Amino acid sequence: MKILSKRKLLRKAGLMRRGPKRGTSPLDRVYREIAVLKKLDHPNVVKLVEVLDDPLEDSLYLVFELVQQGEVLSIPTETPLSEERAWNVFRDVLLGVEYLHYQRIIHGDLKPANLLLSDSGSVKVADLGVCNEFLGEDAAMNNGSTAGTPAFRAPETLLPGQHFYNGKAADIWALGATLFSLVHGNVPFIATSVPGVYEKIKNDPLEFPANCSSAPASTISEELRDLISRMLDKDPQQRITLPQIKEHPWMTKHGTVRLPSEEENCRLVQISDEDMSSVVKSIPKLDTLILIKTMLKKHSFQNPFTKGISGRAPQAGGSRLERFCRSGRSNSAPGDYHTSERQPSSESLLPSVTEGVTSPLGSPDATSTVATITTGSIISELDSLTLRSDVSCPSSSTDNDTATVTIITTPPE
Repeated sequence: MKILSKRKLLRKAGLMRRGPKRGTSPLDRVYREIAVLKKLDHPNVVKLVEVLDDPLEDSLYLVFELVQQGEVLSIPTETPLSEERAWNVFRDVLLGVEYLHYQRIIHGDLKPANLLLSDSGSVKVADLGVCNEFLGEDAAMNNGSTAGTPAFRAPETLLPGQHFYNGKAADIWALGATLFSLVHGNVPFIATSVPGVYEKIKNDPLEFPANCSSAPASTISEELRDLISRMLDKDPQQRITLPQIKEHPWMTKHGTVRLPSEEENCRLVQISDEDMSSVVKSIPKLDTLILIKTMLKKHSFQNPFTKGISGRAPQAGGSRLERFCRSGRSNSAPGDYHTSERQPSSESLLPSVTEGVTSPLGSPDATSTVATITTGSIISELDSLTLRSDVSCPSSSTDNDTATVTIITTPPE
């Protein structure tokens, strides 16, 4: 789940920067662009399932599909991906980004932390919270509204003063930094501060590490080095384009592998009046979100309803799923220079919530609300209950995708 501030969205004139239509409010434009996100349908892009709005509150709740295997690689790491594994990951990412660009959407925050591994083994591009919609073939973006993660920002987005840059080229730079990170275990430009990272991105030449723990530089092919170098060209006019990447010898394995064409990979999303009328589910009383809000206030974003994980002390071993759940991933990168200076939204790994009222507890003044946490369900409302501030959560559940919590409630006085 991703939580966005309507006030901030209005200040930014919407999630994506499209010129306003006469007679529409900024929030109408936000809803139209959310409608586009809801219509996106591609195996390599995380699906936006539902958008919930409490008219009396500032927040919009964006519910995405649960991709439970987590990010493909957590950086920095001393065990980067092999070149063959990186090829498979990057192929999926490239097709997902091509689909977004075909819909005139610039992702704006591509990085390993936003590449999630599905149960089927495919990789999905996640976190469209800072995406932009563009008009025209030049994909012009205003650097005044640029967000994203410092270590993955293109040099042209860091120039002083108000100016425009090519959003597609900026996404290609981020893809290059991501591919570098996948095979070397760290970002290409490292410093102890965000301004230091920006200076290196703008001025320092790209250098490949002499030795990268389990993946020595000698094992990285010249074709891969060439591709990364062309993606990280500081001149956006000279930077390799996405169609050229698909034809690069490293991607085609010297002509032995054919990637799907744009026509095969993409279908243009069309937004109807019906789509606009149902883009946001308006819920006047989001009582069931007390659990989510409590966790946000405690800065705890991990999923407490995964079997055998909650309440357990961190351990070095364990399965990939256990390590993922212990990390409490919230679709954002770790700290220091991997973290964006701006935080336009809060995020939670919690899936959706449904409710049902059960028999009274021991006290005649209290009832229990059983909230069943399930993937893909929609939050229902309670009209007659006033929630107390205490929430009891189980330490484990019997299913990875479904769990039950008891929310203690009292009737109105």
